[in-house]
Amino acid sequence: MEYKIPKKLGTVKQLIDRFDVAKARKAPWIDHLRECYEYTLPQRETFNSYSAGQRKNRDIFDSTAVIGVQSFASRMQATMTPPWRRWSILTPGSEIAEEHKEEAQTLLDETTRIIFDHINHSNFATQTHEAFLDLAISTGAMTIERSKKPGAASILEFNAVPLAEIYPEEGPNSSIETVWREREVAARNIEREWEGANVSSETQKLITSKPNAKITIIEGCVYEPEADMYYTCIIEKKQKHIIYTEEMEVSPWIIFREMVVPGETLGRGRVMQLLPDIKTLNKVNEFTLRNAALAISGVYTAQDDGVINPYTMTLEPGAVIPVGSNDNSNPTLKPLDRSGDFNVGELISSEYRERINKGLFAEPFGGMESPTKTATEMSLRGQELVMSAGSAFSRLQTEFVEKVIRRVVHILSKEGKIDDVKVDGRLVTIKHTSPLARAQDQEDLLSMQQFMEMGGALGPEMFGLGAKLEDIVAWTGHKLGIEQKLLRTAAERAVMQEQAADMMNAQQAQAAGQQPQQPQQPQQPQQGPQI
Repeated sequence: MEYKIPKKLGTVKQLIDRFDVAKARKAPWIDHLRECYEYTLPQRETFNSYSAGQRKNRDIFDSTAVIGVQSFASRMQATMTPPWRRWSILTPGSEIAEEHKEEAQTLLDETTRIIFDHINHSNFATQTHEAFLDLAISTGAMTIERSKKPGAASILEFNAVPLAEIYPEEGPNSSIETVWREREVAARNIEREWEGANVSSETQKLITSKPNAKITIIEGCVYEPEADMYYTCIIEKKQKHIIYTEEMEVSPWIIFREMVVPGETLGRGRVMQLLPDIKTLNKVNEFTLRNAALAISGVYTAQDDGVINPYTMTLEPGAVIPVGSNDNSNPTLKPLDRSGDFNVGELISSEYRERINKGLFAEPFGGMESPTKTATEMSLRGQELVMSAGSAFSRLQTEFVEKVIRRVVHILSKEGKIDDVKVDGRLVTIKHTSPLARAQDQEDLLSMQQFMEMGGALGPEMFGLGAKLEDIVAWTGHKLGIEQKLLRTAAERAVMQEQAADMMNAQQAQAAGQQPQQPQQPQQPQQGPQI
């Protein structure tokens, strides 16, 4: 099968030129990114060439930043996309009539259950953690595809892509629309990775004669604004040959950043901001360790009738330096006085470690020496995290969480696992229910708690005159992310109120010696529209 590029995207050469431009825009970042990875994520640094198993952390003398980045990724995963929990739900949009929203919510709750059943049984948790590691430095990147593994528990497959391999293009409003990737693929794996791939004759020969030979592949997910579609283009770089194309409504790429400087495509992560502190702490610890080695092994002076040659003198643990005389007592061998103060080095190190840990959210809630005593205190600590980085988390919810849900919904709908749901913000929207999102709702819940306490002092009758008590439980349940099937609908509450009123009237009638009237049968609520 011969694949052709849509005319609106241009020729193969034009696509390769477009890739080269994106690659050139990233070139000024390479040295900075490489340095960040060397100090904090040496095991994930792929900008340099390393052989398998080669040590990458030779110049690290303090592991605060290394551990801090791991903690940052774990913290982000736990607060935004905790494993085996529903960190988002589908809810009715503004175009759904108010009287039908509760019924629609019941249907969307079932759709949400299926979505997270596939997410939780996939490799989402492991790949998300790796992507958050890259986010700590600059930009996280992930692809979401239909799993090709037969018999898999989930049809979803996630893949965290190293930052060294991607070259994004920025669209309007700082959004990432087009993504390029360059990598080497074994010749024997090309047809397995892209089913139906039309490789060049040169590559076909390699598949037969040298199946392990590496082929440089350019992957492009190009956005076409007029058609509002994405086009996957797989190109053999050397042969300038298209081997595979695919048209998609939703991009498989999830590119997310915590902070973006105007005019830049890649994000600037926390490691970039903390790099001066990280390098200083590493250097201070290096000097401290060297000073400690000198203190333990010692440096000695030895009497010598000659003159010291500074070019042959070494200052290292156990060294012996020849001198003309060792003072008036003239001993043959004398320890050299140690310079440097360990206390100063430790004082400086403690200050820098505190700043680095705070910047990487290693201790996001402040001091934890004393145990948490109340739920209110924990809520306030959660709000502290939200206030410290609320804007950054808002960007991540837009660029990461919502895009993941939209892509997963697209795949599951296409495969017939769920009904065709249009997550457009009008009919169906996304509500974040992660621990972070709930921390953002804590202020509303605390206000409601205070309102209920004040209302209780007025008495149930007076409080009921001013507040819709029947709606407060449902409101609180929605704030806490409780499924609609566990909450009574407005129609059910109306029926129960009517039955309670009929029962009260019957009791009053009996007390007056009158025959009670039979209560009217409640009408069934009107069927709402399908989502």
